Amino acid sequence: MRRWLVWSLVAVVVLVGAVIGGVAVYRKVTYGDRFDASRPTLTVSEGSRFTLVVRDRGASVGDYWTAEVNDPAIAEQVGSTLIADSLSDRVFGPADGGGKGQRLITFEAKATGTTTITLKNCFQGCDTDRRRAASSTVSWSVTVER
Repeated sequence: MRRWLVWSLVAVVVLVGAVIGGVAVYRKVTYGDRFDASRPTLTVSEGSRFTLVVRDRGASVGDYWTAEVNDPAIAEQVGSTLIADSLSDRVFGPADGGGKGQRLITFEAKATGTTTITLKNCFQGCDTDRRRAASSTVSWSVTVER
């Protein structure tokens, strides 16, 4: 009986470790290294993926992030994902007024050189002074090396 309990515990620990390891590998392959606005200058390797991270109040509130790459030959956008803060928003989708979290905009480093990547949030269409004031822009200087 005791042996069965020990082996069950070992199996659970191994399974949890495998799941955590698998999630870590998936995140690294999908997003590469992550950088937020506190690090506006970064260096990445040619052929690698990297992700720029900004706070997002959620599409249901009116945030709409876009990316502009100064030299698209150096870096190319390959994805944009919202990781909601709330577990229920992640599972069931955001409720009205919900969905805030982190916006992850992922790029692939295509060629050596330096470019500027600017992320712009046009809040609720940017069509009034109040909405333009609630909008934001964040830029990174990205150097791609061999």
